[in-house]
Amino acid sequence: MDWENQLNHLFKELNKKEIVSFLSAHPIEISTLINVTSQSPERIAWRAAWIIDLLDRDKPELISPHIADLHIILKATPYNGVRRSLLKIINHHSPSSLEDGELLDKCFQWMITPTVPTAVRAHAMQYISQLLPSYPDLKREFELCLETALNDGNKGIKAKARNLLKQINSANRSK
Repeated sequence: MDWENQLNHLFKELNKKEIVSFLSAHPIEISTLINVTSQSPERIAWRAAWIIDLLDRDKPELISPHIADLHIILKATPYNGVRRSLLKIINHHSPSSLEDGELLDKCFQWMITPTVPTAVRAHAMQYISQLLPSYPDLKREFELCLETALNDGNKGIKAKARNLLKQINSANRSK
């Protein structure tokens, strides 16, 4: 399938459900679509990542073998739309299995940078939160970042920070 053309004309010829159905029936195409997320202009790369996210929600077993590739793409992409979708996917799977420190550092940066879109910042917070059991030394630094986020002008970031702090405090009490 000519993915760049299909994604460029998304909603004109095929809708997202038809594309997800096609990928479910032809999983060999998933690798090609994943490559589109890293080798295409922003609009097409974002749409490819979005379709992969939709497929992951429906058939996570088809995406699981590609998590390492998505991890690499996420660390390299300059596109926030791609970051948002790939962080959602990686958070849905086991993030600690591939963590090399590089993505964790990027997530801390994204989390504290006000110009990064809210969804990317929130998914970055979630990623870090999921790594705390594997990296308990990060807990205090993360809590400080979350406490700082409570003063953020962004309501979504404040809410995410508040919820994660509650989870951390709840986990501390149950120990």
